[in-house]
Amino acid sequence: MKKLDKVLYSIAALVDLGEETASSEEFKKKMRTVLHVTMGTFLAHGGALFSFDKDRRTLSPIASRGFKGLRASKADPDSLAVFRNKPFKMDGADRPTGAFHAKLEKAGAELFMPLFARERLVGLIVLSGKFTGEPYTKEDFELLKVIASQIAITLQNHTLFISLTEKLDENKKLYEEMRVIYNDTIQAFAAAIDAKDVYTKNHSSRVAKYVVAIAKELGWNEMDTEGIYIAGLLHDVGKIVISDEILKKQTPFTPEEIVEIKRHPALSYNILSKIKFPWKDVVDTIRHHHERLDGKGYPDAITNSSLSDGAKILTLADSFDAMTQDRPYRKKLDLHVAIEELRRCLGTQFDNNIMDAFCHVLEKEIKGHLPEPDILPHLAQDFDPSVITTMLEAIREELSDGRAAHA
Repeated sequence: MKKLDKVLYSIAALVDLGEETASSEEFKKKMRTVLHVTMGTFLAHGGALFSFDKDRRTLSPIASRGFKGLRASKADPDSLAVFRNKPFKMDGADRPTGAFHAKLEKAGAELFMPLFARERLVGLIVLSGKFTGEPYTKEDFELLKVIASQIAITLQNHTLFISLTEKLDENKKLYEEMRVIYNDTIQAFAAAIDAKDVYTKNHSSRVAKYVVAIAKELGWNEMDTEGIYIAGLLHDVGKIVISDEILKKQTPFTPEEIVEIKRHPALSYNILSKIKFPWKDVVDTIRHHHERLDGKGYPDAITNSSLSDGAKILTLADSFDAMTQDRPYRKKLDLHVAIEELRRCLGTQFDNNIMDAFCHVLEKEIKGHLPEPDILPHLAQDFDPSVITTMLEAIREELSDGRAAHA
């Protein structure tokens, strides 16, 4: 009865250790404990645990006690396959041959057990003789089979974990490299768009910074924020197709030219929809950056409920930059005039929540509460900060009162 209790205890301890070592950074330390539990079960005065590297075809010691000079050695998994689930004595007639086994026998190894998981060699366990001098029995062999199967599963799980970790690190590195190349390509694409018109130079990069600032204020996650940054960079790509004569025209547009200009969101969509972006809604956000909440925008004349937050952010950022920069047909607006224009169009063209977040960002930048401002550096600095702050506070209060009234 005591022997049965000891066996059950040993197996339970090995199972617990196996689960823990499947993902533990202290794998070798845990394996030493596994070896010590196994040695204690059989009262062996020495033991060693090896893991098998299938690429190098070597057995390497990961834990040992009572043996000296153990080193990694070449091993043929096929030659050991006949000993699967079969412990054998080192002095037996059916023992494996070779220099590695001879060294183990010379070092005092008496019992030898290859470890297989899913029909693949994953390691080896070796035990010396017992403290008591008693021989290993048939019952010992059966118990070692049970223990060996648990150790084999532990080694297999650890090998898979390490392999997956290495692949994850490799894929992460590859993704970062591709991301840099992807971003550089998009930056160059955006620069090509802006270079088409001297009046809109750097427009795309500014809009990209504005939308990121607003998205961060709204608490967007990193992936979605990166997506809207890309949308900001590429939102005017469709203008590449539009005539330079129209884009650079310094007199009012004719009705026909206005129709042509209004094609650029749909043209951008047609160009970019052929690209499989890793970010969701990028292409739709770009298509709808000239839509309005009241349905009077273009190209689809959709209303508030059909517009994503990304499209609403891009609409406001694009309009704000257009107002605060020189264009062929007009001079840029003062900052307070541009903000007042945004305020005037709230609820019809611009979303209240997006405007609220935009006001928060501007306030923080004016007060120096952000380490790296994204909007003010791109604006003319000849404005009175106190006047702008007062305007922003009034707008935010108005927006807050409006929400309270609808609550």
